[in-house]
Amino acid sequence: MRLNLSILATLFRTELRMVLRDRRIIVAAILLPLLILPLMFFGSNWSMKQRERKVQSMAGSYAVTGSRAAEVRELLSRAHERALAKGQTNGLFEEITVTNAVAALNAGEIQVIVEGLNAQEAREKEAANKPPTASSKAAQKPDRSGDKVRRDEKHLPLVDSLVIRLTGRNDRDDSTGTIARLRTALEETRLAARRELLKAANFPVPLEELGTIKQVDLASQGQVAGLALGRMMTLLLLLFVLTGGTVVATDLLAGEKERGTLETLLTTGAGRLEIVLAKHLTVLTVGMLIAFIQSANLLVYIGFKLVPVPGSLAAAVSPWTAALLLALFLPVAALAASVLLLVSGKARTYKEAQLLFFPVFLIGLAPALAPLMPGLTLKSAIALAPVAGIAVAIKEILIGHFDWAMITVTWFATALPAVWLTRISVRFLSAEHLITAADPDVAQLGGGPAMFQQHVWRWFAVMWALLLMLGNYLEKADLRLQLFVNLVGIFLGASTLMLRFYRLNPREALALRLPRPAVWLGTLIAVPGGIISAVGLFQLASLVFPVPSRLLEAFNQSVLPDTIPFWQLLFFLSLMPGVLEEIAFRGMLLHGLRNRMHPALLALVVGMVFGLFHGTLFRFAPTACLGVMLAAVVLLTGSILPAMLWHCLNNALGVLAAHHEIPLTEFDAAGYLTGAGMLVLGFWIIWRHRTAYPELRLRRSERYGGQRKT
Repeated sequence: MRLNLSILATLFRTELRMVLRDRRIIVAAILLPLLILPLMFFGSNWSMKQRERKVQSMAGSYAVTGSRAAEVRELLSRAHERALAKGQTNGLFEEITVTNAVAALNAGEIQVIVEGLNAQEAREKEAANKPPTASSKAAQKPDRSGDKVRRDEKHLPLVDSLVIRLTGRNDRDDSTGTIARLRTALEETRLAARRELLKAANFPVPLEELGTIKQVDLASQGQVAGLALGRMMTLLLLLFVLTGGTVVATDLLAGEKERGTLETLLTTGAGRLEIVLAKHLTVLTVGMLIAFIQSANLLVYIGFKLVPVPGSLAAAVSPWTAALLLALFLPVAALAASVLLLVSGKARTYKEAQLLFFPVFLIGLAPALAPLMPGLTLKSAIALAPVAGIAVAIKEILIGHFDWAMITVTWFATALPAVWLTRISVRFLSAEHLITAADPDVAQLGGGPAMFQQHVWRWFAVMWALLLMLGNYLEKADLRLQLFVNLVGIFLGASTLMLRFYRLNPREALALRLPRPAVWLGTLIAVPGGIISAVGLFQLASLVFPVPSRLLEAFNQSVLPDTIPFWQLLFFLSLMPGVLEEIAFRGMLLHGLRNRMHPALLALVVGMVFGLFHGTLFRFAPTACLGVMLAAVVLLTGSILPAMLWHCLNNALGVLAAHHEIPLTEFDAAGYLTGAGMLVLGFWIIWRHRTAYPELRLRRSERYGGQRKT
């Protein structure tokens, strides 16, 4: 089809005028991006100054307890006198007499509890408040030679020395501020007392010159501020582009379908290609306008010093740097515009488009979080990841690192997918069934199982949101409670609601069928191979997303606490996830998407969603790999039962390896090849005895044309 540029220009101008007349679009696409960033700068700067002023001027109250409370009161009295001698009359401390110090602290009557203890009491307090960790228990275990491993202890005070413990609440500014000022005052008083003692003993060296330790930071204040700003810039840009672009894209296609104005436009001399291109250019223009506004905000408010920032950061945001950031923002805006218009074209109504944009927001913002990963630099494979590479490049530019080769690579890594997706979206949206207003289909009229296929994404988007919210709320709760809420409350509860609401047959929806006997053998062979292969994939992913060892230790400690019996760990971490997670992902999700995409793509999508639900970024690659393998097993056997067995055994072997301290990350090349070979052998047995999943992807004519054949 030949493109008529004159008609395209006329349609584009018309669409742009319509956009500029809509107040919602003006607010979402222009005013919010224009005002939010400077308001964040001014607001954060003002609030920090107000907080510091309030904390410094606040009179902190405390209660003194402990066996050596008299000595503590003497030190506090000397600290009070020193503050008055310096003319510090604001923010002084006041002792309050209470009967129950902890209750008074919780009630807000005091801000700090000051305990005076001896060394032995301090040790007992420390041991009582510090739960045993896996590393400390492992250090006390006998090694393979039978000798006890001696644990390195911290330098503890002498038996007759005074130990002062400051107890407060980190959820209250008055408490944290009082603790900081009180600690500073006590340390200065202690230092002054040491000087007097050394001077009285005729010590030849001044205390200031005795073993001084000086910390030197080679990074400038501007680089530190640039790091904090660079971590958030791409995330803010995507948030504004998705917010403003969603309003425009929804109104241009889904809204016009619902109003019937799109059909009127099709009766004119304009072709479908010109219509789609004009709408695409309109959304793209809005996205690029938002990108320009963000670059201009950085230049005007930081580069021109309208907001108080470190001088070196202001010098770093020059007009040339702002132009470079704009060039990096443009492919991100183009990629987002194509996705938004494609989603709007898929929707039949305005309301349906709004529901579809929810998972787009969640997934679209994820790559912009890449700069928050510790140790991630542009000189890695992250430069090839669309959007994520741009986000890391922007962080390094604001720090002051200009690696032109990698910046060019990451620009093309996002620009090329943006061009490709633009062509795909224009071609896809030119189809008759997408650009015209759709009549209610059989699913909308009859509801039931057919409607479930259209709504399955909404259910899992809500499940993901609930999982994130409850995960933050139950972060410090018992592991068993967290797993029960997630697995039973969310996964099983939502699956049961979907079965009842859409009148689904549980046997068909959950693929509750017996596979051929040889499939069980293939599954047992593939399980250890799958674990080794997933570990190898994690090792490869660590080259792109390096994971600090401290983060892995903290994760293992939270997932495998020593306070839970081993049999309970097997039940909660192996049996329950193996059954309930399979019901949700390889049951309901796979059933809802079974005829909407090719089986290979279906297994990949189900696996990636499975990895996404496990939250932590460094777990995504191995968890998604396991999800793809489990989905492939269900598609090949037509049964969810082998996947349940595989999932249970996979988790159980992981728990056993952690319990017996068997390192799974220390295989050599031969070990990983052996694991891959076992995995291939297991899938070969399953393939030879396969029974395909029923009703996989239908033919295009059946998917888009009326009744579905049975």
